[in-house]
Amino acid sequence: MMNTLIFLLFFHIQAATNEPPSDDSAPAKTGPEIIMEVESPEESAQNTEETSEDKKSPIKTDGLVLPEVTVEGEKAPGQDDTADATHVSGDKLRDSPRGSTLEAISQETADVYVSGRGSGVHGVSNGASGAIHVRGLGGSPNAQVLVVEDGVPDVQGIFGHPLPDAYVPFLIGEVRVVKGGDSTLYGSNALGGVILIENRWRLREGFEIENDAAYGSFQSTKETLSLLGRWGDWDLASAFHYYRTDGHRDNAGGYNMVGATGVRWRILPDLKLTLKDKVIHLEGEDPGPATHPNTGHWYDVWRNNLSLRLDYRQKWFDFRTLSYLNVGVHRLYDGFYSEDYTAGLSTEADIHPHKTLDLLVGLSATWIEGEVLDRLAQVDDDDDEEEDVKGLANYAFYNQLTWKPLKSLSFVVGSRELYSTKYGFALLYKGGAKWEFYEGLSLRSRITRNFRQPTLRELYLPFPTSNPDLKPEYSLNWDAGFGLDYRHVEFSFSTYRTQAENMIKYFGSWPSAEVVNIDEIVIWGVEGRFGLKELGPVNMFVTGNWQDVGRYTKQNPDAKVNFTVEAAHDFGEHRLSGSVSGEWVHGLYMENYSREPIDNVFFMDATLRYRYEPSDKDFQLEPYLLLRNILDLRYEYIENYPMPGFNVMAGLKVRI
Repeated sequence: MMNTLIFLLFFHIQAATNEPPSDDSAPAKTGPEIIMEVESPEESAQNTEETSEDKKSPIKTDGLVLPEVTVEGEKAPGQDDTADATHVSGDKLRDSPRGSTLEAISQETADVYVSGRGSGVHGVSNGASGAIHVRGLGGSPNAQVLVVEDGVPDVQGIFGHPLPDAYVPFLIGEVRVVKGGDSTLYGSNALGGVILIENRWRLREGFEIENDAAYGSFQSTKETLSLLGRWGDWDLASAFHYYRTDGHRDNAGGYNMVGATGVRWRILPDLKLTLKDKVIHLEGEDPGPATHPNTGHWYDVWRNNLSLRLDYRQKWFDFRTLSYLNVGVHRLYDGFYSEDYTAGLSTEADIHPHKTLDLLVGLSATWIEGEVLDRLAQVDDDDDEEEDVKGLANYAFYNQLTWKPLKSLSFVVGSRELYSTKYGFALLYKGGAKWEFYEGLSLRSRITRNFRQPTLRELYLPFPTSNPDLKPEYSLNWDAGFGLDYRHVEFSFSTYRTQAENMIKYFGSWPSAEVVNIDEIVIWGVEGRFGLKELGPVNMFVTGNWQDVGRYTKQNPDAKVNFTVEAAHDFGEHRLSGSVSGEWVHGLYMENYSREPIDNVFFMDATLRYRYEPSDKDFQLEPYLLLRNILDLRYEYIENYPMPGFNVMAGLKVRI
């Protein structure tokens, strides 16, 4: 890392003495380039003057107040504009009445399905919720859907999937959901989809503190404190979140604590070094089915995610290197104890040889290791029984070429040459095109070949069973779509086909259960979204998805619809806003082959907010009310795990 830093400092000095490329050879301005243009003037002026983007006054349009521009997200490198993706702002996630960040994301796009089981934390044991499906792939475990936070793949080493309670939107700038996966850019686990979380920084000099405290039904308490700062050549983004609840059922309570800190040193206007660390502590219980409740089925989880990143940007060349370490400790009531480690290193460069071309090339390496003990199976008086777990490692070279022969036309091709220490060589690839043939109108299509290696649990752990002879999963995902985004109307429609082979499935029940590769499956589906925006004080949208998942129907619904109606009005320094949203899920089963059907899910939520923001002060006061399941309907995602009836949470946000 130090040698790389010295080289880039020398390279920057050399570049400053040379003639820059002409405008004709400059690349087309994409998201990351726009951020550089906004930020660089501030940094070159040592942040002594505010630009128009940094002023604290909100942007107003037809009665709606749009979020002010005060923060910068870490934009995903090599963004593929031909992918079918949904963007969700951090503000929308923070204001959502849904119980978790993943559920709030699923509210915005119907081809993402996330299960729930109550008012508490999602959990990690049997009966846990938070399972993510994207267009029919995913589920429990969530190893077929990859979550990437600020460039770091977030997986639990033993189980190979993310922890759904680890994502709290206090620092999130934007979430981008890439449907159809992208193993070319992100490697293993990006089989069905990728959820890209981009956290934020403050753009202007000074500090910003925000506190959000809330209390509600079931003795639920939430406290979130965030601090964003910018001084001289340094940036700070830190936050602390605590949530505790007794739960809406006996033994359904728990708490979730998340602390995150990021420090960035802007060594030069185009050279930045970033250190981030996030700690998660999760405690709770599995209450069991309502017909046969559990007592004392507790879990205790600690996780720590640490990363170090170096970014260097020039007009025609971007370079970044990232190293990370994810560590976790899991304890369960039945004696299960595990420690897992996921480490990674990647280096990649964006080269812009011409305004029509962008070439991304990269190298990456990932190591997964861990150990598992059964604390209740004593070998002797001092030792626990240890399971035999063998680590995995992947090494890859990847590339992506974007060609824009016209401003309105884009082509993307890419490949990843992946080598696994267990499975050998795998070739992954993708190709896509997008044509914006008229203002606000576009056509797009993309095909990707994706990959997932079996998890250490599936290979080696008898919890409930294992199979060391498992083969990796592959999928060939295709989609095509049409989009319209013009003035007050937003419309999109996509059709997709997923062909997957060597799918890993569990059959039977322990101790006679087995985990095996099955034959090929094919999933067809259609997804659409329609919205009316800025109709005076009102926005509204509805999104729907229908899919034929074939015979593997467990927790994989046939259809899903989400809708939201929101309104806001300003009275000088005062603002009133509110929303009504809902979800309908059809064709939900607890077993494959359409067995054990569950009644359709339907619920509606509502929010009420009042905001006071003096125009002459950096101050904001916002009391709010979250009303969940306002129709007080009885429904469940997981059989015999009833969701709570009507419940309320009231809170107060203060920002200075």
